[in-house]
Amino acid sequence: MIYPKLLRGLPALALPFSLLIASSSATATPTTTACTMDLGSVTSQGVVQYRTVTATQPVSVSAIQRQVKVLGPGEARLSTIWNWSSNLPSLESGIVVKNTGVIGQASYNSNTAEPADPTFTQISAGWGGYSAIGLSVDDDRRTARNQFYGLSIGTVRRWVINSFGWTPTGQTGGFSAVKTWALLGQSTTYDTFLATTRGGALYTIRLPLTRTMTPVVKQVRSGTWQAFDYLIAQRCGQVSTLLTAIDKDTGAAYLYAMSHANGPSTVIKLLGKLPGTYTDPIYFLRTHGTYLRGE
Repeated sequence: MIYPKLLRGLPALALPFSLLIASSSATATPTTTACTMDLGSVTSQGVVQYRTVTATQPVSVSAIQRQVKVLGPGEARLSTIWNWSSNLPSLESGIVVKNTGVIGQASYNSNTAEPADPTFTQISAGWGGYSAIGLSVDDDRRTARNQFYGLSIGTVRRWVINSFGWTPTGQTGGFSAVKTWALLGQSTTYDTFLATTRGGALYTIRLPLTRTMTPVVKQVRSGTWQAFDYLIAQRCGQVSTLLTAIDKDTGAAYLYAMSHANGPSTVIKLLGKLPGTYTDPIYFLRTHGTYLRGE
């Protein structure tokens, strides 16, 4: 059962106007107003934090913001995006899988004038076999649906989350080569993930919101992406994307501008290497509910 409190941090979907309004969907080149992304992470000590990445030239990264110890040391293994809500109580929340295979919703009070009150509410066990999870939140569908995705042994499964609980709504196979993914696009009829394979290819995976979930898979690049352990995507302008790719082995992170995804015709431009070192166990997008339109 998902109690109403657990959903308070999820549905805030107002578009942050601090994002760049890009001049065209046909180019991945940023204009004079730089796009931004809140790059969140969970440290090895269970601290949830974020920093703001800005697509300036050169690329700039803020100091680490608001550090809250939400989980125990080494507990977290997977995380969805984290949403922050301006509604009272002001919550920041995400769905987390622990190393024990337990899944639950982690949250804390984002009002810095009040105690953080971090909590982890267990939902269920048995998630040890999942290698990736994702969450698509969209109030515009007017159904109060939160689509949750999990990848296990090549099969993507989907659930709808609402105040009544989790309802399975489909599954599809053939994704055993996927190394990591990030939610890239949302619509009233599908969600799209941007995924890398262990061989280094980059794909878009469109998953229709139908019971059959027959995927539409397009190769964007044939190689060179195998080093990245995390992809974090944020909307930039109307239909373009700001993409951070992280190699935890070297601690390096790179920022890309990406046009609206269209298979191998997709424009991807390297904007630069992010200053700093990125070796936290988990990285995620911190968002105020931005509606992603990258595909």
